[in-house]
Amino acid sequence: MSADPVRFAHALADNRRQQILRLLWGRELCVRDLVQALGLSQPTVSHHLRILQQAGLLHAREAGRMTFYTLNIDALDHGLRALRLALRPARRKGRRR
Repeated sequence: MSADPVRFAHALADNRRQQILRLLWGRELCVRDLVQALGLSQPTVSHHLRILQQAGLLHAREAGRMTFYTLNIDALDHGLRALRLALRPARRKGRRR
């Protein structure tokens, strides 16, 4: 799981990757299923899956020659918290809240 909020934000910044995450929410799909659902080429889907995996947002399970993907909900929650903390303004010294 990536603790880097920039990598996390980059992974979410693309509409196609957001579509992939929605498709994987609560179910397991292989690349072929994602290609058919998205209407994209296999290399394009694989590219987006790699970025999502590097951000820790996917679980992958190999079965023979196929790889099945699911959304890593814990990593999504962790990334959202890390991004929120990274964007929060720094507290000024000497100022009470």
